Amino acid sequence: MNYSRAVGVARFILVILIIAFFMTLALSGYTNWNIGGVFEKGSVTLGLDLQGGSIITFQAIPPEGSSVTGDGMKSVESAMRTRLDNAGLTEASVYIVGNDMVTIEIPGDSDPNEAVKQFGAMGKLTFRAYNSSTEKYDKVILTGDDVAKATAVIDNVSGQYLVSLTFTTTGAEKFYQATLTASKAAANSEANRIAIYMDENLLSNPSVKDPIEGGQAVISTESGMEYEYAKMLAGNINSGALKYTLEEASIRTVGPTLGEKSLTTSIKAGAVGIALVIIFMIAVYRVPGVMASIALAAYMALFMLVLVMSKANLTLPGIAGIILSIGMAVDANVVIFERMKEELRGGKSAKAAIKSGYKKAFTAIFDSNITTLIAAGVLYFIGAGTIRGFAVTLAFGVIISFFAALVVTRILLNLGCDMGLNKISLYGVSEGRVD
Repeated sequence: MNYSRAVGVARFILVILIIAFFMTLALSGYTNWNIGGVFEKGSVTLGLDLQGGSIITFQAIPPEGSSVTGDGMKSVESAMRTRLDNAGLTEASVYIVGNDMVTIEIPGDSDPNEAVKQFGAMGKLTFRAYNSSTEKYDKVILTGDDVAKATAVIDNVSGQYLVSLTFTTTGAEKFYQATLTASKAAANSEANRIAIYMDENLLSNPSVKDPIEGGQAVISTESGMEYEYAKMLAGNINSGALKYTLEEASIRTVGPTLGEKSLTTSIKAGAVGIALVIIFMIAVYRVPGVMASIALAAYMALFMLVLVMSKANLTLPGIAGIILSIGMAVDANVVIFERMKEELRGGKSAKAAIKSGYKKAFTAIFDSNITTLIAAGVLYFIGAGTIRGFAVTLAFGVIISFFAALVVTRILLNLGCDMGLNKISLYGVSEGRVD
């Protein structure tokens, strides 16, 4: 073995080791870098269709005399997103359906009926004074708009959970004036109390001894609050009241067993498909097929790392996007290898054929990848739910497959030439055939 061939072999081994490192990192993870293995529970964020959960659709009902608007639905979507985040459901998704419906998808084992109550509530907080003419607490003195921040806290004395409120500057002044008025009424009379309502549900009705300054107040109940309820209440106050009343339109649940079965089946189908592609590539293109298969391993390693580190939701359509992008990577290699074979038949050396083949194939590959990325972008911004999952994985896959085909495979092919793999028969062209 001459020196140049030995260097080629050493470089080839180095590239293989680098690919093996990334593959090991993707499969096993590395704690010091805060990277989990792709098969570790929780490393990849699974969509609702793969881990099970609830899909709840609400219909927006506008106030009498008005209609549902696009801006109004966007405000509802934003408020729902805030409520989901406040509840710790950052993996849940929310999106508008049609003109007057909004859907939330909550992965995991949750009670959909409780979710309807929690996220579908109007969330309109009001502080009300007693109205002697109607003999009801219907005189609104403050609303949720006057609250700057609401926090679920625990009372150190009673040990019960409550909601601590911090008012805006305007809200603090309103609250002071309201408590000043109430404190002057007869003790424990209706006028001495301020009723606190969430929508039309009375939360508490405390009496007022002295006017309250400082812009602080608390919401508590006689029976005490559970932490989850206090957290939900604070979250709804922080998100603001919904612009429209939401009525439950439909509830659909996906069992975790069905989701797990779908994931297992998809992985098996993908593995079989990749194996068949590798066999085909090696059988038809010989050495280039082997190099493309190694590059495919690099593609898979990089994609798994991107999936883990980006925390993008992996959905069933998303898996389809991954498989489609693998097909595009193979298609790019096929275009390149066919151009190489044409150059080899024209009498060029293997190294020259590689260079020329890549040059002639680049425009076609680049254009096809760009059009696919544009389509993925349109799907992401116009679509919703699992369609977005498909768009994200397809976009990731196209970018990585483009890199794998045009960079990794090319490096491997050139190293193959350096190692002495220069016979045209090794590239799927019959010896002695020159057009």
